[in-house]
Amino acid sequence: MLGDIVISIERASEQAREYGHSLKREYAFLIAHSMLHLLGYDHMISEEAAVMEQKQTAVLKKLNITREGE
Repeated sequence: MLGDIVISIERASEQAREYGHSLKREYAFLIAHSMLHLLGYDHMISEEAAVMEQKQTAVLKKLNITREGE
């Protein structure tokens, strides 16, 4: 077991509104982001952040959950 992912429904809903996308997209992003952290990725320095962002984007694209094509 790698760890746990806990997502606040209230906060996810707020963030979806704040960023202007669907709740489905926000959940998918949060899960992908959290899974990458559990796998050891981080975003504290710009090089690591770029790698993590690319992987998040790839996961969401594979699921057909993008900002443009929700």
